[in-house]
Amino acid sequence: MIRIFSHDNIFIVHNIKNILNAAGIITELRNDLINSAAGELPPTEVWPEIWIMPEQQQKAEALIKLAMQGDPSRTSWFCEDCNESNEPAFELCWHCGAEGPY
Repeated sequence: MIRIFSHDNIFIVHNIKNILNAAGIITELRNDLINSAAGELPPTEVWPEIWIMPEQQQKAEALIKLAMQGDPSRTSWFCEDCNESNEPAFELCWHCGAEGPY
């Protein structure tokens, strides 16, 4: 197995793991519980990591790149129900939960 992704934010790591799994890439999550060793080890050594089989590397790298860049065609939007401003990543209004334009 090879390490394909690492980040200090466990939520981002889980999101990438879910994206890869949805595309049929088998993943292994490592270091998800080792953050208690932070301070005794270099910071990047305790970040959660995603590991995959080497033959899936090219597909995984393309999916990760797309996920981390986001969709450039999406822009901020205003909720029609409560007129609240929402970032492009939100599919539902953060304030009232109404569906966005995407």
